[in-house]
Amino acid sequence: MPGGSVGEFVRVPVAPFQAHRGRKLGARLAVGRGDAGALIAPDDSGQISLHEAADLLGVHYMTIYRRVRLGILPARKVDGTWLIDRADLERATTTTPERGRRGRRGSHPRASSWQERLQARMLSGDVEGSWQVIETAMASGFEPDEIYVRLLTPSLHAIGASWESGRISIDQEHLASSVATALIGRLGPRFVRRGRKKGVVIVAMPPGERHGLGVAMLADILAGAGYEILNLGPDTPTESLVAAMRNAGSLAAVVVSVVDIERRPAAERLLAAAHRERPSVPRLVGGNAISDERAALGLGADGWVADPRGLGDLIEALRARGR
Repeated sequence: MPGGSVGEFVRVPVAPFQAHRGRKLGARLAVGRGDAGALIAPDDSGQISLHEAADLLGVHYMTIYRRVRLGILPARKVDGTWLIDRADLERATTTTPERGRRGRRGSHPRASSWQERLQARMLSGDVEGSWQVIETAMASGFEPDEIYVRLLTPSLHAIGASWESGRISIDQEHLASSVATALIGRLGPRFVRRGRKKGVVIVAMPPGERHGLGVAMLADILAGAGYEILNLGPDTPTESLVAAMRNAGSLAAVVVSVVDIERRPAAERLLAAAHRERPSVPRLVGGNAISDERAALGLGADGWVADPRGLGDLIEALRARGR
């Protein structure tokens, strides 16, 4: 199998989280289109900055910047500042197809085509071509966490399935894994948030687990949720986890990712050690070997989510319950 995916912690996206996020974004877009002046004061020129446009649409600044860079959204530079005409922004938001996560449950009208393009470039070992696919997808509206959950993870799963069935060679599988490592390295900084952190989250995989791509993506998503991350990676000895917990300071949670079902006993031992060291700290477990909440609780975890984008909310809910 390829070097892992977000599926190492989560099995499949959870529809309730997706629906919630979609309603929130949809509401912001509705406000922006119906009453833009309520969010941004008009000026004589009718032009707004990239930051103002991003706030209006409820997307990251880099999403707007990439649309400008790729010519999707007209803009002009005045005294070193990119400016967008309100009318152009309105046309772009009404003519650009809505993002997939706001579609009906289980529907991914746009992601599949991006996945196919990404897989083709990854299998050829083309890092720059793969990155161009990702940049273009972000310019069309995908946020970095969606790149992980809806593009890169499914692509890695599909490549792994192709290798297992003999449709691709082990060489191609290794090329794809290498490309994925490079892509995660480039995307990681996009998740960095300024300001005070909510606390430290330790992420680890039990002894015997070898693939660390998924846990790296999970760490980025948690960083984007406002946490300081200590990623111990694959094959983490129990004593290493305990030592990290002792030195962590304001520890918010311990998250264990387990892919191989045979490693579940090792994951259980990690969770038990974490509980002995700091009983009040929430412990979470997930991955392909953990099919549901019942399985997670059975290993000694305090909770489980199927979509990593909901993990931060779960951590905060567990922390509040323990106070």
